[in-house]
Parts: sequence; C-alpha cells; structure tokens
Amino acid sequence: MNCITLRQATPEDWPAILGIHAQHQAAQGTNYELPYLFGPQIALALVGVDEDQRIRSCVYVEAVAEMRFVGCDPRATAFARREIDGLVYVLKHQGFRWLECFVPRKLKKMIGKPLRKAGFECVDRELAHFTKDMRGTNE
Repeated sequence: MNCITLRQATPEDWPAILGIHAQHQAAQGTNYELPYLFGPQIALALVGVDEDQRIRSCVYVEAVAEMRFVGCDPRATAFARREIDGLVYVLKHQGFRWLECFVPRKLKKMIGKPLRKAGFECVDRELAHFTKDMRGTNE
C-alpha cells in the first residue's frame, strides 16, 4: 500500500465504513456511536481508498449546534434555560445529535450551575477541546 486517496463517501460505501468502524472500536477498546453519514447533518464524509479502491479509512464532519448567549440580563438567561427542552426538540427534529455550549473558564463556575440545571454536562475532564478558527483565512 503506497498511496491513500480521499474521495467523497457514497451510500454504497456504508457496509465497508461500518466494518472499519467496528475494527477501530475493537482496537481502541471503545464503543463510539457512528451516525449514518449520508443524512442532512453530515457536512462532509470522505473515505481513504488504496490502489485497489479498498476503503481503508473514513473521516466525516458532523454539524453540531452551538448555543451562545448575547446579553447580561439574568432574567432573560433564566427564561432561555426554561425553554431549553423546546429548543432541543426543534434541533433533534432537524437532525442534530449534540448541543454544545462553550463557556470561558473564568465564567465556568457562575454559568455552569444554570447550564447543569438545564441538563448540560461539563465534559472538560473527559474530552480535550481542539478548534481550528477558519474565520478570515482563504486556505
């Protein structure tokens, strides 16, 4: 195997993707969910194929909803928290699987309590957060 080429994944690739996903999970000792990669909330799905067109890998980009607050009125924020179930209902019906809310570390203690009351979990001990800021770049 000298070269891997990336190409757009197709629904016909799904069985092979499921197979390499199962192998990956077994090798890592994990059990991560794999969403169906051909639905509306998958922005891009690529497979890595070798010279014989055998699928060796898959990478996908999932659309994730990020909740942000604008304004400092605590009553308005509390109202938004009470409406979170309705917001989640709409997002789930649009195909989203995750609702994220990133909080500055210096505000974590203050904002964390109402977010937990709204059903959010702080996962900063479980997951490392990496980001690529694509604003203002032409690359």
